[in-house]
Amino acid sequence: MCANTNQSSQRSNRLPVPKIHVEKNAAPSQWGRRLARLVGAKFGVEMVINQSKNEGSWKGKDIVIKCAKSPMPPVSVLVEMLDRLDYLWAVFIMYEGHADVWSIPVKALKDNGYFTSGEKVQKRVELHLKKAEVLGTKIGTLDAEDVDSCRIP
Repeated sequence: MCANTNQSSQRSNRLPVPKIHVEKNAAPSQWGRRLARLVGAKFGVEMVINQSKNEGSWKGKDIVIKCAKSPMPPVSVLVEMLDRLDYLWAVFIMYEGHADVWSIPVKALKDNGYFTSGEKVQKRVELHLKKAEVLGTKIGTLDAEDVDSCRIP
């Protein structure tokens, strides 16, 4: 009898290894939530209690705070969220380490953002820094120390 056959029969007697659900991109998601909460606290946004959401209220307007780890990638918002929001706050980490915070009206986002498509992907609208600079208003900046405080070890 072949040694490989014996090994495979031993394996078939083992219990299956349980699959543990791991959130995809968990560290970037946690980093984005931490940074969004810091932006909210720094600029007077009343954030929702649910820590898994980057949403809040600022001067009576509903906002979502989305973060990009550099000036290159876009921030994105689920299309299903757009009807309940007034503004997107886009946070872009700049090459020098600080973050610029931009406020973009949802109407401008709907009219000028890039809408993703695909059967297996949730529909999103994306916005790059260059468009945020044209369509939005700069709210302020976070210094590099604040940005670094949100790093996931």
